[in-house]
Amino acid sequence: MTDTEHRPLAEGAVEIIGEFPCTQTQLRCWFLDRLSPGNPALNVAVRWEIRGDFKTESIETAFRQIIDRHEILRTRFIEMGGQPVQQVMRAVSFRMPVIDLRHVPADQREARVQSISKETAAAPFDLGQAGLFRVTLLMVENRRGFILITAHQSCFDGWSIRVLGRELGELAAAIDAGRPAQLPELALQYGDFALWQDEYRNSYGFETEKTYWREQLRDAPYFEIPPDRPRGRVKTSRGEILSAVLPMELGERIEAAARAQHVSLFSYGAAVISAALHHYSGSREILFGTQIAGREDVDLESLIGVFINNLVLRFDIADDLSFADHLARVSATVGAALNHQKMPFNNLVELVNPARDPSRNPLVSLNFNQQKAFLEDTRYGDFELISAPSQSPGVIYDLNFIMIGRPTGWRMSVEYNTDLFDEATAQELLDLWQKAYAFALADPQAKIGDMKGPVRAPASPQETRAEPASRVEALLLAHRDVADAAVRRDASGASHAYAAPAAGLATPLETLPAHLTAYLAERLPDDEMPAGISILLALPRRADGALDDAALPMPAPKPASAPAASPVARKVAAPADREAELGRVWARVLAVPQVQGSDDFFALGGHSLLALRMFSAMRETFGVQPDLAVLFKEPTLSGFARAVFGEAEAPVADHAPAAPPDVETAEQNPAIIDWETTIYRQGSGDCAIYTLNHPFLYYRMAKTLPGHASVVNLHMFNARIDAETENLTLEQIAGDAVDAMQLGDRPKTVALVGLCVNGILAAEMTRQIRLKGHDVSFVALIDSWAPGYVRSQPRFTRWRWNTEKRAKRLLYFTGKLIRGRISMMTYLKEFSFSLKLVERYAPDRALNPEEEANEAVTQFLVRAARRYTPRALNGETVLLFRSQANHPRAKPLLFGWRGFVPDDSPVFDLRGWHEDSLSDSGIDKLSTVLGERLELGGGSER
Repeated sequence: MTDTEHRPLAEGAVEIIGEFPCTQTQLRCWFLDRLSPGNPALNVAVRWEIRGDFKTESIETAFRQIIDRHEILRTRFIEMGGQPVQQVMRAVSFRMPVIDLRHVPADQREARVQSISKETAAAPFDLGQAGLFRVTLLMVENRRGFILITAHQSCFDGWSIRVLGRELGELAAAIDAGRPAQLPELALQYGDFALWQDEYRNSYGFETEKTYWREQLRDAPYFEIPPDRPRGRVKTSRGEILSAVLPMELGERIEAAARAQHVSLFSYGAAVISAALHHYSGSREILFGTQIAGREDVDLESLIGVFINNLVLRFDIADDLSFADHLARVSATVGAALNHQKMPFNNLVELVNPARDPSRNPLVSLNFNQQKAFLEDTRYGDFELISAPSQSPGVIYDLNFIMIGRPTGWRMSVEYNTDLFDEATAQELLDLWQKAYAFALADPQAKIGDMKGPVRAPASPQETRAEPASRVEALLLAHRDVADAAVRRDASGASHAYAAPAAGLATPLETLPAHLTAYLAERLPDDEMPAGISILLALPRRADGALDDAALPMPAPKPASAPAASPVARKVAAPADREAELGRVWARVLAVPQVQGSDDFFALGGHSLLALRMFSAMRETFGVQPDLAVLFKEPTLSGFARAVFGEAEAPVADHAPAAPPDVETAEQNPAIIDWETTIYRQGSGDCAIYTLNHPFLYYRMAKTLPGHASVVNLHMFNARIDAETENLTLEQIAGDAVDAMQLGDRPKTVALVGLCVNGILAAEMTRQIRLKGHDVSFVALIDSWAPGYVRSQPRFTRWRWNTEKRAKRLLYFTGKLIRGRISMMTYLKEFSFSLKLVERYAPDRALNPEEEANEAVTQFLVRAARRYTPRALNGETVLLFRSQANHPRAKPLLFGWRGFVPDDSPVFDLRGWHEDSLSDSGIDKLSTVLGERLELGGGSER
């Protein structure tokens, strides 16, 4: 291990003895865990059978010695400077629970073993806690048991199973015999590999890897098997496995055929499964993922850790190709991929940069692996360790084809996502896979097109799209919290769902609509989602059991949207022409050559300032002013054009605040300041984060926060600022904003986020929300100095601070200009002196009306904040954030809030200058911190 300075932790904690960068596989695990904390699909589950005379105390002691021997098993992951790092602890606590099943009737034991195995395999890990490794021993007979091992993928891979098994057997046998264990000293630790990989990624060798993979995957299609059910909006991990054990003689024939063709067993298997998938799908190009051990150095072979890497294999298969010729091509492709295996999958995704889809894996939807069992069945002293099939804690791929060679024969398994595929489809694929082996073995010269077996024929519309209402009902009835369900359409044709809660419902009844909405959203396309869900204690039914439709409380249809404010009321061009013209507007604003219908505004570099310019150009070109929410919901050119223009007339915009299903609202007094509401995302839980103004800056954050939290933006883009509103106090402005949140009378839990003066507004809103009886999980203030603090400093101090800031601002934006990240005109607008020159000599290039309105709102709030005296927030969780626009002195000063906020309020650093800090790495850091606080319930731990 490469040591770092030994650092003690808080009292009662253990000592950090090493700190290393994360490997690329660990970074991907970290990212996936952040998207879905505790995702069981990232668990590695192992099950061994143990027979003979063994002692549970010796087994537990042996595991402790293995943990002491391998630093990766004493590692945790924390974030530092916006990046995760791994820290090695001197020691971690370990205990092996023993569950005695010997009293369970013999005919019920296997079911109990399966049940416990599944439960332990799926239990989540907290990456911030060292020791991502647990073991349970099941005693089924006096001389027979099962060892259940679960480790997180960030510290364990398939090869590690073999290392662990050998060391466990030797150590336990040595303990029983009272002799020293015969294990060599480890030359390296996992941290050394992490340092090497970090260095390699900056070398010339890594550039050659990039060249190969860039060419290999150029214009590659996304290959997938059409599912039995529509994909939900996000990827799920629920899955099952179907398996078949090949006869011993068939396994021997496969191995002999591979030797005869001078190819590896893996290449032979890849040729068979790719041919089967070609036959089944009818696709000429087949792509799937596979995993390689990644342990090219002999010193890495004896380590526990995650060295595995994902490779993407791409095959072009023609029907007139013989299997033998296809096999030769596959072998060459596999060989080339192995020669370039040092490209981490994480970096491969960055290199290829495919379109991101939250419902799919990047690059591949299918996976294939073929290998001998990692644990050899071996006798150690008086006991024997035997490899046994393990449980699937969760699936990563749509379909995963696995061949494991055991002493009893080859075991073929199809692991499938149960939200996408029926068991019958998985069985059909398993049968076809076996037939493909028989086809290849019977005649290697046979044409691939002559293969027999089922074909995935396109389903009829009736098969693929059963009545949506029936599908919604079936999904609701399958939910454990639902006893009865029905779906009906209202007068406008919109569907509405009704559900009766199951007996013993554990969750609060008022949160059930949101939970069920999130549940359906994972499994249904947008056009099949019900408009709302009503909870009834029992559905009204007639004597014959049929639903009494007349007794159902049908919600009133939503009012039609009001026309958007528009300076010109006129006909616009035909839809196709309008989209093309809008594309030219986007191209000018985004400074790109052209924009296609599928291009995403934000993916092309769009941000808040550019969105405002685009809206201004649309007003001038088309005479329309879209609602902000439209761009968030439909960020592609075609989707945005359809949402704005419809089929003929210019669109209407609905500025009414959106609300989740069945959310109560309170009667409100007429607002002086018009706050508009944009719901970025409806969460599954009962907590909502409200961001204030700057709606485009927080859009990206909404996608990365935990799914149970709703994310909402309150903004004043269209607020009236005149003589009547000018003298409003900040308390009155905050009161209007709180009213716009429509929290109702029932206690709610919210969090608030504000940048600069909006942070001051968030602090006052926190106080008022508390007075209304609601809970504020936390309030996040970004670059927000307490009102009056800076002006209270001596004149020289203020001059020095302002001079420092101007110099830093000049350096920051000049650097962006030199690196080509901003245009010269944008650069000139960043400084008041040069902006005045632009306004004088190039007024058409100065601030557009939207930018001016945004600046007017900011200055309006600044003037109100100067008249405001802050109140103490000592009972609240206050999170402070510092961008590069503020000197590090802001941290110990708590931005001047000391005395108004708790003294231990944490201050987090964000990269970027002020608003820039809410893009790229800055928004990721903000999302991570806020996400952690949501999981902690707003706790103030640093």
